[in-house]
Amino acid sequence: MKQKILIILIFFSIFASSFYFGFPRLEKFSGVDEPYWSYDRVPKFWNAIKTMQWKKTNLCDKPGIVLAMVSGIGLPFDGEDYESIKNLKKLRYEPKTPEDVQRIENLYFHLRLPVFLFTLAVLPLFYFFIRKLLGHSTAVFAIVFIGLSPILLGISLIINSDAMLWILAGLSILSLFVFLKDGQKKYLFISGFLLGASVITKYVANVLFVYFFLVFLMEYFLHARQKMEVREYLKQALINYAILFGTAIATAFILFPATWVKFSTLVNATIGNDVFSSTWPLFVGIIGFFALDTYFFKTKFSTIIFDFLAKYRKILIKTVGAAFLLLVVIVFIHVYAGIKIFDIEELIASPKGIGSGNILYKYSGAITADVYSLIFSISPLILLFFIFSIFSLFYAKKELERRDITTFYILVFILIFYLGSAVNEVTTTVRYQIVTYPLVFVLAAIGITSFLRIKKVKKVIPKIAALIAVFVILEFSLFFVNPNFLAYASEILPKKFIVNLKGMGEGSYEAADYLNRLPNAHNMIIWSDKGAVCERFVGKCFIDFKKKTFSENKIDYFVLSTDRRSRTFKLSGGIKIYNNANETSKDAIGFVDYKYLYSIDNAEKGIIINNNPNNFVKIIKTEKLFQEYAPR
Repeated sequence: MKQKILIILIFFSIFASSFYFGFPRLEKFSGVDEPYWSYDRVPKFWNAIKTMQWKKTNLCDKPGIVLAMVSGIGLPFDGEDYESIKNLKKLRYEPKTPEDVQRIENLYFHLRLPVFLFTLAVLPLFYFFIRKLLGHSTAVFAIVFIGLSPILLGISLIINSDAMLWILAGLSILSLFVFLKDGQKKYLFISGFLLGASVITKYVANVLFVYFFLVFLMEYFLHARQKMEVREYLKQALINYAILFGTAIATAFILFPATWVKFSTLVNATIGNDVFSSTWPLFVGIIGFFALDTYFFKTKFSTIIFDFLAKYRKILIKTVGAAFLLLVVIVFIHVYAGIKIFDIEELIASPKGIGSGNILYKYSGAITADVYSLIFSISPLILLFFIFSIFSLFYAKKELERRDITTFYILVFILIFYLGSAVNEVTTTVRYQIVTYPLVFVLAAIGITSFLRIKKVKKVIPKIAALIAVFVILEFSLFFVNPNFLAYASEILPKKFIVNLKGMGEGSYEAADYLNRLPNAHNMIIWSDKGAVCERFVGKCFIDFKKKTFSENKIDYFVLSTDRRSRTFKLSGGIKIYNNANETSKDAIGFVDYKYLYSIDNAEKGIIINNNPNNFVKIIKTEKLFQEYAPR
């Protein structure tokens, strides 16, 4: 009864906190990438369902089906039909009335709200699976870490496939872990169902097909070896994997109507996706090897492999733990000692492309940058216990406990995820690796419960006191980062560093709101380095770098942000700023390059993100460029 009361109070507190911090952001935020979903993909999906044009439910390469399903629940409440939403899209860069802006805000509110509520609704499922796997205490701390994470709260407030991915993939992984622990088939089917939903949400979830097969293999030499012979286990493991795989494919087929028309659409979204292009022959070869050895060679070769791995399993576990800790140390040296083994900032600023040179160096740099993004986007308290759980692997008993096995499995997943991204020439920024966060919080929960079990600690710190302290600390983090949750950076990270150099539009709404309050804003023309500002600005707005834009228009203001600086430098050269539209080049008031614009300190208006002066959105008045901004 005490446990039930406690968990009810915890969920009530998390829900209250989420509504307090998150609800105002549903309407008053302008994000990047969201217009693809709000004006096009989500209404397109539901219009295709309504008109039974199944082929048109193939929205994009994500494919984003579950996101469209959930977000689209809000469409009937918005009151806009399919054609009027498409007309709203045309206003993005054009002058708008206050009523137009309100219509845009209403649309976002109604499409974001179902995603936000869905996130809160599934939190009890995380608690249930974690409790089944690791016990009540670990589940309680894990759910607090997950429910009060600024990053996960932030992603739940935008229309993006990642908002669904971390939920579906995270629960799929935990469900499989529960199945391996107690053998109940229903958890295998649940894992398969969630896996199928994951892969039609975002293609990167295909990595789970590889990871899950590896987990089935690892389970034998980590735990099941004492219960059954290799051949018996492998036969059952292959059957279980086939059930998991079949359930996932069937789920993807049922939920993705475009596959009913063209089956190749399903293949392209799952096992035929580009993410598998370089690895599927190896993956199929490994499965084929174990299948042939099991059914034709009586596990002659598999026995040798598993005996070897069982003998050195403690070394393997410690090696994986040590590898991750080494990456953490390299990141700490980079941040606090200023020794740049890898150019982490450059890798994060341009995540789609990891440079040239030695393959080992490139991959190591990308993975190190991934670790940087992870460890400095979680609370220092959570990071402490996350690292503690890894250290615990070095002191694991001969007979591994389920918490040790779970810790190892999760570390392996994170490293495989990072390696797979590096192979595909991608550095995983905060949003790109959102799927790792709930699993990291599970490890942190394992760490804190293990810490509280220490006899000396147990005498001094009761669990309930630790829980209250954790809750208060994490609430303070949410308070100080509000409303820019996805831009959260650890309190121990020096201000000269930024974690999320590919932001989701933080400060854009505030910049547009400031400009909208200026006299005659409707007739003004601005240039912004991201369209999220344009969407809520009532005047004319440009985001391109064409000479024509600046020669034929009088730009009144420039809006520039840290998270688009790298992109701007790549795409732009110097430009001429004209005093009046249609003037010839000889009448130009001066020559300004973007490096100069971004370096201006005394801008008309500066919006500082999370009290970090290096993370900004600044508004620069053009006519003052050569007067008050200390020109060159």
